[in-house]
Amino acid sequence: MKINEVNQIYTKLLNNNITINGWILTVRNQKDVVFIKLNDGSNSQGIQLVVNEKLDNLDKLNIGTSISATGVLIESPAKGQLFELNVKSIKIYGLTNLDDYPLAKGKLPLDYLRNYLHLRTRTSTFGSVFRIKSAISSATHDFFKKKNYLYINPNIITINECEGGAGVFQITENDISELKEKHDWLKDHFNKPAYLTVSSQLQLEALACSLGAVYTTNKSFRSEHSSTSKHLSEFEHLEIEDIFINLDELMQIGEDYIKYVGNYLLENSLDDINNLDKFVSKGLLERINIIIKSDFKRLKYDDAIELLKTVKLSKAVIYGDDLSSEMENYLTEHFKSPVFVYNWPLAIKSFYMKQSENNELLCENFDLLMPYKIGELIGGSIREDNLDKMTKVMNERNINLEPLQFYLDLRKYGTVPHGGFGLGLDRMTMMFTGMESIKDVVAFPVYYQHCCY
Repeated sequence: MKINEVNQIYTKLLNNNITINGWILTVRNQKDVVFIKLNDGSNSQGIQLVVNEKLDNLDKLNIGTSISATGVLIESPAKGQLFELNVKSIKIYGLTNLDDYPLAKGKLPLDYLRNYLHLRTRTSTFGSVFRIKSAISSATHDFFKKKNYLYINPNIITINECEGGAGVFQITENDISELKEKHDWLKDHFNKPAYLTVSSQLQLEALACSLGAVYTTNKSFRSEHSSTSKHLSEFEHLEIEDIFINLDELMQIGEDYIKYVGNYLLENSLDDINNLDKFVSKGLLERINIIIKSDFKRLKYDDAIELLKTVKLSKAVIYGDDLSSEMENYLTEHFKSPVFVYNWPLAIKSFYMKQSENNELLCENFDLLMPYKIGELIGGSIREDNLDKMTKVMNERNINLEPLQFYLDLRKYGTVPHGGFGLGLDRMTMMFTGMESIKDVVAFPVYYQHCCY
């Protein structure tokens, strides 16, 4: 049985024989008894095995060894646990050598464990992180299903560079060592240049303009030469698109979604939250409760800039610039809540964002800034549905119209008001686990100068 299954129905299993499989976390040999902490990855606590029998090969049991233990489940006389397994037999599957087992040294730093991505999920910390991440995925699908969104994953190999190709991975079937300076793309797999997508937004818009509300959790890829705690070259990307929607409604969906996930975790992942709160993410439970109880502030970009000009910051506040991390942190701390900053200058935002009706220099968009140094979590906008306005902006920015003809067609044939947003699920996992590096919430992170698995 899985250990979490035993937790759920242990009162029915007391005084019955059961079999538990897993990996040994600790072994304590005393005079007439051996205590073993076993975990199978299904929960944060594991289960205590008590071996009173003179079993064969007990001396071979080390940390990391995989076993199958059969015995009688009994109430535990010790504090801190409700039950334990009185073991009658043990089958060994895989032994470890403590001399070279990387996890045999007790409490290990997170940066040390990044050297052993294939083993670190055996630790209590990373078991909790990835169970919470799985719960976030379940909550995401649950939320959008209740909202009647269709789940569709568009292609991640694309001919679109979005806005000029910055940060895009180009792909080829050819041996890179044989490529000449001017590669003949007509002889390559797609007969033209192709890329790993930076976003599924454009394809989702096409689907939304036929099917209504849609979303994806596709992977996206960014070729950024950055090794910060918040950036990866490959990440899981929640993106939604909806029709006949306005900016206020779109922001409300983002707020409702985050609160829904937070509540879902409190109901389904409390043991793992408490485990992280106790050891590596102090205050995590309080953080989640604050987020789900907050009224998310809505602040125009112009007003944000004016507010920031009244405080002393390390970087000058200039209208028309993006917000630095320091500025984002100040806004969330000032309002003591997440903050939607909306109606940004169009000049520093994407070509597809709808121009504001009252001021064509602004666009109907938002960035959602989260506290606890998370910063921007969601970026969204109403999409420009006027063909002439969109074409004008694209021409001004020297964007090639040819590969985006399908996108322009949406404005020619039965266009409708529509909008959407994108959210990095890995960054959201950071927020709901308290982990300070995105590298610690992705099973096998791929980032600048690092791709090891």
